[in-house]
Amino acid sequence: MNINIKIVVVILISFNLISCNNSKSEKELELKEKELELKEKELSIKEMQISRHKISTNDAVRLAEKQFENYLPKILKSHDATLDIQESYTGDFTGDGIEDVVIYFSLSPSGGGNALVGQGLTLYQNNGYDVKVIAGYEPDNLFQFDKISNGKIYVEKLEYAENDGHCCPSIQTEHMLTISGSNVY
Repeated sequence: MNINIKIVVVILISFNLISCNNSKSEKELELKEKELELKEKELSIKEMQISRHKISTNDAVRLAEKQFENYLPKILKSHDATLDIQESYTGDFTGDGIEDVVIYFSLSPSGGGNALVGQGLTLYQNNGYDVKVIAGYEPDNLFQFDKISNGKIYVEKLEYAENDGHCCPSIQTEHMLTISGSNVY
């Protein structure tokens, strides 16, 4: 019987080794299946992006203006103002090779008059399929939009010399805006 016990032990050990190898192979197979599923999902996402209709720069401007139109009542209410000027500009300020949109606006008092009670820029990133607002710029000083060049937005700060009339600040200095998250400096 001693031999029989040895045979049984050898059989059990062999069975354990085989089952360990099988479970290891099963785990490897499961991992490979999960990797394939992930690759399929990645391909599916890429196919969806390729099949999505890319928007033109004009479409991006229209989408940004529509979003600005929805945001405008908040601006007007906070300044007790009406919209005086709204102008859209395009250029790549996010560095991704796609034309983004900047909307310049100025506000006048809601009660009338020609005073400037607020002005600013709203920056919209264009990803080629849609636009989204990423930042706003409403400084305390007067400024005018200048250009978008080499991935940067430039404005001219306007300041009054001693003898300037209220209508016409004569000191103009170029200022490059820095975008950090949703803040613009």
